[in-house]
Amino acid sequence: MFIEWVLLAKLFSLLPSFLNRQISMQMTRNITFLAFLFFILLSPTLWAQSNDECGGATVIVDPSDFCTPDSSTDNTIATPSNDAFPSCWSNVGADLWYTFTAAAPDLIVIVKGQTPSFPTGTLFGPEVAVYSGTCGNLTEIGCGFDQNFVNNLPIAVSGLVPGEQYFIRVDGVLPGFFQLCIKNQENVNVVSGDCPTGTFLCSTAPLVVDQVFGAGNDPLELSDAPCLIGFAGESSSAWYVFTAANNAKLTFTITPNAPDDDIDFVLYRLPNGPGDCTGKISERCMVAGDFTAASPCMGPTGLNLTATDINQPPGCAAGMDNFLRYLTLVPGRTYALCINNFTTIGNGFTIEWGQDALFQGTATANFSTDEPDKKICLGEEVVVTDSSYTNDGVLTGWHWDFGDGSIPDTIGGVGPHTVQYQTLGPKQIILTVTNDNGCVALDTSILLVQFCCTLDASVSVEPGCPAPNNPAAVATVDVQNGLDPLTITWSNGQSGAEDTTSILTSGTYSVLVEDANGCKDSLTFLVNTPLNVSAMFPPDDTILQGETVTLAITAMPTDSLTVTWTDNDGNVLTGPTITITPQETVHYNVVVNNTGCFFSDSVSVIVDKPKYEKPNAFTPNGDGSNDTFGPVLIGHTLIQLEVWSRWGEKVFDSINEGKNIWDGTINGEVAPSDVYVYRMRVRLVSGEEKVDKGDVTLLR
Repeated sequence: MFIEWVLLAKLFSLLPSFLNRQISMQMTRNITFLAFLFFILLSPTLWAQSNDECGGATVIVDPSDFCTPDSSTDNTIATPSNDAFPSCWSNVGADLWYTFTAAAPDLIVIVKGQTPSFPTGTLFGPEVAVYSGTCGNLTEIGCGFDQNFVNNLPIAVSGLVPGEQYFIRVDGVLPGFFQLCIKNQENVNVVSGDCPTGTFLCSTAPLVVDQVFGAGNDPLELSDAPCLIGFAGESSSAWYVFTAANNAKLTFTITPNAPDDDIDFVLYRLPNGPGDCTGKISERCMVAGDFTAASPCMGPTGLNLTATDINQPPGCAAGMDNFLRYLTLVPGRTYALCINNFTTIGNGFTIEWGQDALFQGTATANFSTDEPDKKICLGEEVVVTDSSYTNDGVLTGWHWDFGDGSIPDTIGGVGPHTVQYQTLGPKQIILTVTNDNGCVALDTSILLVQFCCTLDASVSVEPGCPAPNNPAAVATVDVQNGLDPLTITWSNGQSGAEDTTSILTSGTYSVLVEDANGCKDSLTFLVNTPLNVSAMFPPDDTILQGETVTLAITAMPTDSLTVTWTDNDGNVLTGPTITITPQETVHYNVVVNNTGCFFSDSVSVIVDKPKYEKPNAFTPNGDGSNDTFGPVLIGHTLIQLEVWSRWGEKVFDSINEGKNIWDGTINGEVAPSDVYVYRMRVRLVSGEEKVDKGDVTLLR
């Protein structure tokens, strides 16, 4: 009983609003209220419907233009679901769920309850919410509540992603029979019932409006119109805004969809531009009407070139013909047109503009393909290029739809875009562009995809390298205009989808390519492997500290040679030849890249430091160790070595003997063991001449 008492409380809270409605509507709704109250009080417990939870949502197969049957949708036995409370609803009592897969980015949802245009409806105060995501993880992207209780509730949602799943949740202040309609299309004509959010018109193309619901959030926006003083104002209104591009005479004709509907309009000037309706100035005001469709004050209305009056009040006095005098536009000036269906049954209208007036902000969609004859082969790629433009502002959005069997199927951005088709037949390409004024334009083109074999294959070969590298060559086949999957058969026995193969020996080879359509291409190619390249490294070297040495790589060829020399400290030199003056022994790791083939080796440069030692004894016994006497020199140069016996006899002179060491003999005879005196003249590394004297012991 909790639900019943909640609903009863809700009903009583709405009684003040009922009393403010027109008498006829009040009587109708009160009767509905009493009938529903009778149902609530006498019914046993409510039972669940199959789609009163998100998980059981009714699937809408084709959301492009869908309506539930007139009298078969009823939520009176539904139970409230456990999902989050919608942001704009007043209650959740008997909500039903629907789901669909988006076919386009724009969506309009309309719920009709108890209205004259839907006589079988009994739902009162419709509520609608739209979600993305999945059951249990939903995100609200649209919400609507019929706060004026006209029982016709439209909401619009944009930015849907084609192919994604969405959910619609429907409830009402009072449950009952209702009709749900949705349109999920490109650029759904969404009518705004308020001036600040009026639909911005970019061109004078005719407008077709199926239905108009309610007076928007502010039903008193026409209270300042001179022909409506003392009257209620909006009933079911649609607002349009445009900025004049020339000073032409503005004319238009509004034709109601239902001949017995009374269509009124007010044309305003907006001094502050689009989106700001404060201080709006009435330029034309038409509220003439009558009770029969045959009256001159019913049917088509608008501005023409023959009328002389600029306002027509309610009623149908003599001389009134439902048309007002044209308005001369001022370029750059913004205007707002409110079209009001006084009959309030929700029927729409069409509006056709005169040929002279132009509106600012027009966007023109246009594109071309690289196939002038609009014919391509299955699997062939086609490039589409945008050439759209706008005569005011800049283009800000592009949406491409390439049709069935395309990769990609849809994409954004100006492009150019490359497209491939995997199915045959005519394909419609649709480009939708938007400018910064919100103006939208469309261009389409038909492309015929037919079966033909244009597969073209080519082979490139990268030879291998000499040892120690991999000597195998790598052959790669490039396939154009082939439909995947491809079958590639190489003459070395490899077969499959792999577009590369390894070949160890030189020779002539072949490859056969076949695509999914059975189109084939074969070709032969020559392989020479490995490359005739080489690199020879310099030998190790020994130098004296302070000396300079040049190390060079000998290679063939030399026109594509890269060499790096990395020493033991990580320092790097580059180039095939380096000249160095190391102060200490250095070891290089040398890497050579010759035409893509790599060779490596190590090269060492041993650095000796200068040395000058004077032995004080030697043993010339022929054992090969310490058999001679002379200075031990590294880097220095001996000029002369002289040796005397203790008796002053010169026994050795390097200049006379022609050698720099004394072997312990005197005139060919073995010298006895004794102490001998010497004098050495040495030229040092620095160039200085040094004379040293001393004695040396000969031991036998």
